[in-house]
Amino acid sequence: MFYKPEEMKVEPRVRLRDGFGTTEIVHLVPKEDLPEKTRMFALMCLDKGCSIGRHEHKNESEIYYVVEGEGILNDNGIIRPFRKGDCHICPSGSFHAVSNENDETLKIVAAIILD
Repeated sequence: MFYKPEEMKVEPRVRLRDGFGTTEIVHLVPKEDLPEKTRMFALMCLDKGCSIGRHEHKNESEIYYVVEGEGILNDNGIIRPFRKGDCHICPSGSFHAVSNENDETLKIVAAIILD
């Protein structure tokens, strides 16, 4: 299967997981075409002041890979810078959050894989 950018669904989400601002989610692959144990594969775009609030994953894991910009990652209570090229895995039973306080848009590829 092959997907062009103009075919990808763009979904603005206000206060995603009780975060701040609007996160733009670009669904890189439609949900119905994802492999069986994949719930989401998307590009998450956070402008300055936007965040994805703290949330726990149960019976699934989420992988973040920063493709552009930098932000702050809360990795199970450990706060750290989150920059282009960094990768983070939030396994089932763990929590995470991410925010962008910089001028450049933070762009993260996110995949949610079911257990």
